Amino acid sequence: MSTVMQTPAIEPDILDLFAGPGGWDRGAELAGIDPRRIKGIELDAAAVQTARAAGYNRVHGNVLDMNPADYPNVKGLIASAPCPTFSASGKRTGLSDDYQHVLDVITHIGAEPGCDCTWEEMFGDATGIVQDQRTPLVLQAVRLAFALPSLEWFILEQVPALEYMWEDIAAELYSAGWEFVDVGMLDAMDFGVPSRRRRAFLIAHKTKPVHIPQPTPGTARTSAAAALGWGPGEQVRTRANRKPGGGNLFSTDNPAWCLTEKARTWTRESDGARLTSSEAGVLNGFPAGFPWSGSRSRQFLQAANVVAPQVAAALLAEVAG
Repeated sequence: MSTVMQTPAIEPDILDLFAGPGGWDRGAELAGIDPRRIKGIELDAAAVQTARAAGYNRVHGNVLDMNPADYPNVKGLIASAPCPTFSASGKRTGLSDDYQHVLDVITHIGAEPGCDCTWEEMFGDATGIVQDQRTPLVLQAVRLAFALPSLEWFILEQVPALEYMWEDIAAELYSAGWEFVDVGMLDAMDFGVPSRRRRAFLIAHKTKPVHIPQPTPGTARTSAAAALGWGPGEQVRTRANRKPGGGNLFSTDNPAWCLTEKARTWTRESDGARLTSSEAGVLNGFPAGFPWSGSRSRQFLQAANVVAPQVAAALLAEVAG
């Protein structure tokens, strides 16, 4: 009589907000951390489907509905809030007067983490007057950083324009007794990812010295061609037949340009073949067989917005390894 081995259940102790299709989960695997320790919260149904197909723990829900009391044993927090209102590819409304409204709430949370004011009232102070409701979503990560009773560490990720917000949050954390906080910029291509992706990160730990990890000296950059199995000399056209100033061709003998959801229009110059979602995922550090789900547009949106797993691995090893 054969015996079927059951995989032991693991109680998640890492909470991932805006978890997407699995950049942090895949990073955990690369860092030797069991991804079952991560519970991801994600609103986009296609990204939830992708993550679940990859075997990751994903809850389809809104981070604004979360109650910190429901997570008494969470030790780690990860947050990669939506970036369109801060990104150079968007309208950048989050960098105007909206930022001051968000900063006021961050300061409030840091100054009175135990105040009896309701979260709805505090969050409403920002959401009621900002131009885009996505801008204050980063506040949820700050709120949870002060409210989760067992939290030991957390990581924030955003576009480069938000580095100064991370500095403001770091100041609040120091004031609240967090011993170790670091802010810095990392580019995925310096960690062997075959595309450029420069992002601002904040890592914090209550008791353990932590620093933004740096790539290993001498780490070779991976060309897009090598990652995709293409020959030398191939070029990718990014904007069909349009020829705006600055050009729309790049050589795949180097790391690819930073992907956006518009990468679905990228074509190989030699034969006009369109980039596939699998290839887009490879360019952001995922294995070729990763199960991207949803429409073509949704698949490319996921592959473009995700945290590069190799960068996630370095950060997770620093705070949780």
